[in-house]
Amino acid sequence: MADLGTSNPEFKIEVSLNGQQRNLHVKPDETSDSIEYFVVFDDENELTQIRLESEGKWEQLWGELSEEDVNTIGEAITKKTKDGNS
Repeated sequence: MADLGTSNPEFKIEVSLNGQQRNLHVKPDETSDSIEYFVVFDDENELTQIRLESEGKWEQLWGELSEEDVNTIGEAITKKTKDGNS
């Protein structure tokens, strides 16, 4: 299992959800079978858990966000992790 503490540090993203700019805290984690997912917090409250499926679609594992909001958060996570700015 990967050591997420060093290889996938926590980071922040800024997104627009329902017309409001939000600063979210993202904590990468992984399932027992080593599939990465992201726990997203708004302040101290857990907002959602999402993961990128093999077909390139973001899926919400936990939470009650719209598909549009899940995709917005997912795109910000992709940009942040791809750019290496975490």
